[in-house]
Amino acid sequence: MKKGKVFGKSQIAVTAMVLALAAAVWLNMKYTPSSGKYLGEASYVSNTSSDVGAVQTSAKADAKDSDYFTEVKKERETARKKAQELIEETLKNDKLTEEDKKSALAKAEEIAGRIESEGNIEALLKAKGFEKTVAVISDTGISVVVKSDGLTSAQTLQIQDFVPSEPNIQLSNIKIVPIK
Repeated sequence: MKKGKVFGKSQIAVTAMVLALAAAVWLNMKYTPSSGKYLGEASYVSNTSSDVGAVQTSAKADAKDSDYFTEVKKERETARKKAQELIEETLKNDKLTEEDKKSALAKAEEIAGRIESEGNIEALLKAKGFEKTVAVISDTGISVVVKSDGLTSAQTLQIQDFVPSEPNIQLSNIKIVPIK
């Protein structure tokens, strides 16, 4: 280093990068609207449509709701039966290695565990006053569909309290879907 030289090229480059990063953070904070969401807060997905011309009687709406919940449960059972049959066919194959058989058995146990967890969550929510519910557990999280005109904070907390206890799913991976 030469005498009298205070800043080198690398120090100037690092300083410019730090200033650019600070400007990017400041711009992000200034122009990104605050969503008001907090860590662990439930995500709501609304199923309301704004059909102004559509008028339904309460009997038709109830039939639609019961059809939705029964259809989802039937489709879920059909898909699981197909998966179970596929696993059973796989296990009957003589060309499988022990590792493949263990993998198929692990998948069957996973499906059985999900069925049990979904049933437990639905039963607990029904006991807490939620008339109709469907819980669907996936690899990434859980979706809970609840018949409700709108969920209060207390109801949301009840759902969030029951869900993670069963399948060990984190609070951020819970989707709550109220349906009228």
